[in-house]
Amino acid sequence: MIFIIPLLFGALGAAVGAVAGAFTAHATGEKDRQAAKHHRQVANELTDKYANLEKKYYEFADESKRHINDLTRQHALNEVEKDCLRLAVRLQQNLISLMWEIDRESTADALNRFQTAVEQTNQVLYQLKEELILVPDDYYARLLKAIEATKQINTVKPNDVENKTILSVLSVDLGRTSTKTCVSREPNNVVFIPANVKQISFEQTRGGLFEPKATDPLMDLWMEHQGSGYAVGQLASDFGANLCVGQYKLESALIKVLASAAYFKLKDEISVVIGLPFFSLKEFELDKAQLISMIAGPHLITFRGESIYLNITKVCVMPEGYGSLLWTEAQPKKARVSPDFTKIPVAIFDIGHQNINMVMVDNFRFVKDASKSEYFGMNFFYELIAAEIEDADSQSLGLISAVNKPRGERFYLPKGASKPTNLDDFLPNLTEMFSREICRRVLALLPERVTDVIITGGGGEFFWDDVQRLLKEARINSYLAAPSRQANALGQYIYGEAKLSAAIRAAG
Repeated sequence: MIFIIPLLFGALGAAVGAVAGAFTAHATGEKDRQAAKHHRQVANELTDKYANLEKKYYEFADESKRHINDLTRQHALNEVEKDCLRLAVRLQQNLISLMWEIDRESTADALNRFQTAVEQTNQVLYQLKEELILVPDDYYARLLKAIEATKQINTVKPNDVENKTILSVLSVDLGRTSTKTCVSREPNNVVFIPANVKQISFEQTRGGLFEPKATDPLMDLWMEHQGSGYAVGQLASDFGANLCVGQYKLESALIKVLASAAYFKLKDEISVVIGLPFFSLKEFELDKAQLISMIAGPHLITFRGESIYLNITKVCVMPEGYGSLLWTEAQPKKARVSPDFTKIPVAIFDIGHQNINMVMVDNFRFVKDASKSEYFGMNFFYELIAAEIEDADSQSLGLISAVNKPRGERFYLPKGASKPTNLDDFLPNLTEMFSREICRRVLALLPERVTDVIITGGGGEFFWDDVQRLLKEARINSYLAAPSRQANALGQYIYGEAKLSAAIRAAG
């Protein structure tokens, strides 16, 4: 035990700081002055005890004190070990007491600090092989809902439109290659976050492995939520997570939404608009209900070391591809060469990494019975490309990036290879072949009475030249949503913005 005391001291110091912070935060929101004073005294006593214990340890451990022989020094360190145990047990008892105090009168800050304090203290108790602090499963979720209910009761006038306009709208397009997300109508402000997600241990996020860096946050996205750590995007890829092609889209959806919101520095109440593939009405409605249940409500997260409180008050779920229609229709009429899609039947084909999603709209009315999706997308194209390259991974972000570069710049170096492959040596032939297969599937999905289609998505943009030509031969008028990869997210944002404006007008 003596040899791990230096490590234990670091963990114990962090735990004492977290527990003292939790008591102080609760004291700040405590209405009873006497109780608040007591909580501050507990915080001060814990800090003083740790400071004295630390001083005592370093005095005994200092090898320069020659007058202390080895036997005396060992005895002294054993006493320090016992003192560490006593302090850890004191932290445990105080936190159990504080848990019921917070239950009686809670604030978001106190609850967040309490959760951190429990996690830090449990690390110390684990090292000491002592019983961990057990918090009831529904404790945090129940109190967060109670806190939010209190906020709503104490809000200002319900028809105060000025206050309602501060509610942020977050649009999230759950692409299989990347999550496209935005908080405005500006195409250049749509953020692409690689879809990779890696669940990591709580010890990894708190052990110094991840630190907030003064670099592009998109390269360094990590967060904590409900006792688990997550690396997101490029960082997850660096830790070995792939794109999970074939995985159910609802998996990791919550983590991607929370990471997107935190990246944009959103907090408190927000509204989320998100898309799902439309395979059938029954499947869509079931997935929609599950997704709303998963996302809606209050959430406490730690994003790149910073605590964030979010309350997702509204979740709108749209069929994937529908956002591109809204975005296309929102463009200035003078700049358009396309017809008025609000007055004709039109099919929107979202050609993504995993699916081809087809949404039919007639006179701007969603035709559910004719809309459908198919499990076929760019992932098969990347598999064909990877088959041409030794040791290539079809889910590699490096390969996907190389394929989407301009002709002449398409070089890919697989991990462990000594020489890059020039993709232009075989990519044109594969592109022509795959374009024909996409066009065949588009025509098979297209309802007979539809002669106008909007092509969107990363695959739509990549294969546009060939697909447009092939559809023209079939006498189908095709239009490319621009920018294709951002169009769904932008259209979803427009929808969320319109819903919010309508709610504000109704409240006024």
